[in-house]
Amino acid sequence: MTSVATEFVVLDFIKLVLPDGTNGKASWKAVCEWPPDLFAAMAAIAERSGLYSEPTFTSYWVEDRFYPKGEWIKETCEIGRKWATTGRPPKKVQASWRLLVTQFKFSRIDDDDEEWRKIVFWLLAIADEASSGIGFSVRASESRQVSDQGATTLIQFVVYSDYQVWRQRWETDRSAIGGDVLPYLPHSLCIGVRPEIACVQPKTSAPTVGCTLRSLTHHLALLPSIANVTTHWHIAHERGEESHAFNLLLVPFPYHIPGQSFIPVPGKSPGTSNNKVFKLDPDVWMQGTTPAQFAKFLTHLLDAARPEMQPINAVVLPEIALPLDFAESVARILARTRRLDLFVTGVVTGQGHDARNSAAIYRFVNGLLIDRSFQSKHHRWGLDDGQIRRYHLGHVLDPDYKWWERIDVSHRECHVMLFRANATLSVLICEDLARYDPVLTVMNAIGPNLVIALLMDGPQLEHRWPGRYATVLADDPGSAVLTLTSLGMVARSSMPADPPSREIALWKEPTGKAKALRLPKGDHALLLTLTSRLIEQHTLDGRGDGGATVHFALGAAHPVRHPGPLPDWLGPIP
Repeated sequence: MTSVATEFVVLDFIKLVLPDGTNGKASWKAVCEWPPDLFAAMAAIAERSGLYSEPTFTSYWVEDRFYPKGEWIKETCEIGRKWATTGRPPKKVQASWRLLVTQFKFSRIDDDDEEWRKIVFWLLAIADEASSGIGFSVRASESRQVSDQGATTLIQFVVYSDYQVWRQRWETDRSAIGGDVLPYLPHSLCIGVRPEIACVQPKTSAPTVGCTLRSLTHHLALLPSIANVTTHWHIAHERGEESHAFNLLLVPFPYHIPGQSFIPVPGKSPGTSNNKVFKLDPDVWMQGTTPAQFAKFLTHLLDAARPEMQPINAVVLPEIALPLDFAESVARILARTRRLDLFVTGVVTGQGHDARNSAAIYRFVNGLLIDRSFQSKHHRWGLDDGQIRRYHLGHVLDPDYKWWERIDVSHRECHVMLFRANATLSVLICEDLARYDPVLTVMNAIGPNLVIALLMDGPQLEHRWPGRYATVLADDPGSAVLTLTSLGMVARSSMPADPPSREIALWKEPTGKAKALRLPKGDHALLLTLTSRLIEQHTLDGRGDGGATVHFALGAAHPVRHPGPLPDWLGPIP
């Protein structure tokens, strides 16, 4: 959208977003019949014009000028609910659209005319309200107050049903896109807006700080085109009643990382830059173990954790913990235990120039592996002189060079998984937590309730970079953030005679300070309980979400010790 010149008029901009017409009929006279399409056009205009920051829409203390007052909010919500229920845009929406594309069609995007801006602002809010509960399971939507009676709306049901259609196609064709109604699932909710132009996805949290377009909506998020980053929204499989708690077992494997795991790759960058390339080989620390042996180790940890709490919902391992094929086999074994909902681990995929550093997320239901997603790292790890010396790698990587991780960072993707009623999870990998473009633009727009960052890093302390960037996400969009690194990398951060650090994880929620999570000597995992409660959020125009936003907090942390004897392939444990 940023390439559009400011001299464009309103109708030209609408045509840019909806080049085939509002309803695929090469005409823009009628309003979009599908709320996400109208949202995409209005959000693009609002973002380009910056109207969301103007006093008319944000300064409620200026009574004679402020536009979205109490009656406006009430009417907006009622019209949105009517559209959601009937599936057709109400007459007031149609009338406002006609006014926009007839009387104001030649208004310049950069002018100061408040009349057309008020129409855009109103249509944006109505499209958002009409999309309440969109992208969530039918049962989950009932707690999102999508109507006065809490019943599923037609708009929400169409999306949920079409996701099931797409999912069935995806089971036999992993390149399948679209359902019967929505042609761009799972990347966008739009029908008339091509994903090469912009994408619209569901949303779970609105920022409580700042003044951006993201602050205007509860239910829909405007995202970049799929050429920038391709998003995948995963609707949860139907489950029974769920506890308010989410219990995770953090396993900081590998416990020992030999220096020979960092392997220089021949060649040097052209020109005068002082760059070289290395690769990481997890086979060095796997020491010939089998998936069955590794899965047995994890199940022993689960057994050791059982006296403290049940159920345990997820097992999480750090960045590059396992090779991909190995992780796939472990996931299938864990699924058969019927004891977990999720298995999350860093994996290495591919060989040579095709190698990727990815986060693998496996979802289980009733002993079956029903869903898997792989989000590869978007930014390479760069080891400079300071890091090489801090991790005691000078014998394998020359500190006079900057060493870059040899991975493919093309075809960037971002996965958002509905893992609890109303609650979403995203997983980031190391540098992606600290680099805004492109994945954090998606994180900020959608606002996942929980973000897990898999790291290959030193101790997880509040004053270090993971603590700083976790705080940024906790502030805006308001996600709870959990970072996890391996004990092996934490150990490499200490001098031989120094007391060893054991802060393997860090927790930051939207309120409160970041908490470093330390693994006691002799223990092998941390068991966390995340409690949840519903809070109400408000958009900049004052619309509430009825208390539908999930807020996670750290409820408990317990060390877990393997019952022993420990397998030899684990290597020495600090």
